[in-house]
Amino acid sequence: MAPQIKERLIRMIKFGMIGASGLIVNNLFLWIFHGKLHLSLEVASPLAIVIAIFNNFSWNDLFTWGRERHKRRYTYFHRLIRYYTSAALGGLINYATLLILTSQFDWPYILSNLIGIGLGMISNFLLSEFWVFRKKSD
Repeated sequence: MAPQIKERLIRMIKFGMIGASGLIVNNLFLWIFHGKLHLSLEVASPLAIVIAIFNNFSWNDLFTWGRERHKRRYTYFHRLIRYYTSAALGGLINYATLLILTSQFDWPYILSNLIGIGLGMISNFLLSEFWVFRKKSD
């Protein structure tokens, strides 16, 4: 296997591991905001998504793309803004899936949220790989 492909595959696995932690963070805060504080799903879900995105960015910056920290094209703050921008697509996919599955099909909100998170993961990885954590030489 070519070294670049192997490195990208390793990053994808790490990204998935971080995504799993984000899944827990997202669902925990969704449960707190909606299940315990009784905020509507329309409010609770975006709040949970914003918190999970920061969790994922922080861990991906340190763990997934951490080895290449000295080769980064962008500053921490610039990467954070880019990550939130790129994760917005995944967040919109997550949000729309949650609302459609709960309102149209009466699915449980946690299950609907899990499906939405899964659907947004691919776009999040690709945008992170090629835009957010891009090396200076790319």
